[in-house]
Amino acid sequence: MILVHQRYFAKPGLRDKVLETRIEASRRLLDLGVPAGTIWVPARTQAAISPEGLPDVIWACTYPSLEAREQIRARQESDPAFHAIRTRQGTHLTQWVREHYELIDPFGTGLR
Repeated sequence: MILVHQRYFAKPGLRDKVLETRIEASRRLLDLGVPAGTIWVPARTQAAISPEGLPDVIWACTYPSLEAREQIRARQESDPAFHAIRTRQGTHLTQWVREHYELIDPFGTGLR
């Protein structure tokens, strides 16, 4: 199993715009018939936990394999509407990071 984890760091004052645009992108993914993933924002409810240095938005999605991820990515990348959303999102960001992780099975339960 592959986890794709994307971190979005907004330009000053554009956090809400980054979140709105990520939601729009996820809706477009659904329209394309591919996984929309999940969207996360920092929990800002505890004064002892500083959001300093954290991304403003995280998007995460799992895929059965890297090959499946690449097939889905090719589909979304060829879509003009998704490309336009992604291009617009880039104007709202100071930094964007995409990471891929592979699930390990430390207890031999057959997860992968």
